[in-house]
Formats: sequence, structure tokens, C-alpha cells
Amino acid sequence: MRKVIAAHQPNYIPWPGFFYKVIRSDVFVLLDNVQFSRRSFTHRNRIKGSQGNTIWLTVPVYKKGRFYQEINEVIINKTVRWQKKHFGTLLMNYANAPFFHYYRKELKQIYSNEWERLVDFNVVLLEFVMKKLKINREIYSASQLNVKGGKTELLVSIVKELDGNVYLSGAGARNYLDESVFKKEKIEILYYQYGSFIYPQLWGKFIPNLSILDLLFNCGGEARNMIEKKWGYEKV
Repeated sequence: MRKVIAAHQPNYIPWPGFFYKVIRSDVFVLLDNVQFSRRSFTHRNRIKGSQGNTIWLTVPVYKKGRFYQEINEVIINKTVRWQKKHFGTLLMNYANAPFFHYYRKELKQIYSNEWERLVDFNVVLLEFVMKKLKINREIYSASQLNVKGGKTELLVSIVKELDGNVYLSGAGARNYLDESVFKKEKIEILYYQYGSFIYPQLWGKFIPNLSILDLLFNCGGEARNMIEKKWGYEKV
């Protein structure tokens, strides 16, 4: 029996393609034990503004002197009043979106909590979106598993630890994965190419690959069907 494992960094309100990866896996692993990359989607993402522009929402974190910190070690900078600003920006630009009111109260509560670690905040938001998209998958944090190694070795270790035999990966990973390591362990790699798609969106010309919140606010429960329609597998 095939058991598909997928993994990704626990990004902040990520784009729809992230959730496609979750949907197509049997078990999904959050790579919280890899190095935090500054100016990455781990702590920021884009939404659409009322002027038809993109707006970056960035969670302020401590970076000075912490160049090699892992994602699960990243601490949010509480001296910056970012939570009220982020939710206020969502409210300002999506209050007129067809489905925003369905999610407003719960999101406001999430943003109102006192968060210390970035990963905890991101995971709660990921769980919120998965619940709204009705995605039921086993989710693990890599830091909680008995795994080790760098890059390819870490991924192979994760698949083996979870008794998987297939690793699901974006097509771009062909450039850095050592496929021979997977082959040695009899693990199949399943590549997929995920593209952007057009959906009803406020404020003029369509902008692709925004945060999942843009799709959720504009399309509601239909968002999952839209995500699943845009996919394709490509075997090794």
C-alpha cells in the first residue's frame, strides 16, 4: 500500500499551492527544524490591497545574532504592534469580500493572542485554514520526530520514520534532491507542477499566488475544489 509523505516549512498564511500539497499527501510534515531564512515566506506573505496592489504582511522576529537559528527557535518581536496592524489590514481590504464575515471572528481571536514563537502562530493559522477547507490529514512537526540529516537525508529520514514509501515534492526540487538516496531506500519520488489559477477577486486586475486568505475570503468553501482542480503528477 502506498503511503505518501510530504513536507514543507511552516509558512505564514501561505499560497494555495501549499494546501494542495497537504491535500495530496497522507501525512504532512512541517519542517520546523531547518534553518530560518530571512525575508522568506516563513514570516511574511502577500495579500491584495483596495488599490489593486499587493501588500506584504510581515511578522517581526528577532534576527540579530541569530543567523543560524532553526524555524522552531524564531521568537516574535513583541515590541512591535504587528497583530492589530495585520488584522486591521485584512479588515480594511477584505471587509467587502463575499465570505470574509464567515472567518472574521475566529481570525481576530487568533491575531489577538500573545504569541512568542513564530512557529506556534503559523501552525494555528495553518490548522484554521485546513479546518475551513475540510482537510483532514495527519500533521507532524519534524522537530518532534526522531529524524536527522541535512536536505535529502532529512527528508528520507522523515519518510522512513513515518513508514512511508512515496515522497511528494514540487517539481522545482529536482534541482537539489539527491534522488539516488531515495532510490537506495526504495522510496518513490512523486513530483508535481502546481500552477496559479484565476478566481473571483476584488479590486481590479487579478493577482496570482497571493496568501490563501485571499482565495478563502473571495470564494469561501469552494476554495478547496479550486485548489484540487489545478494539479498534475510527474513521476521520476
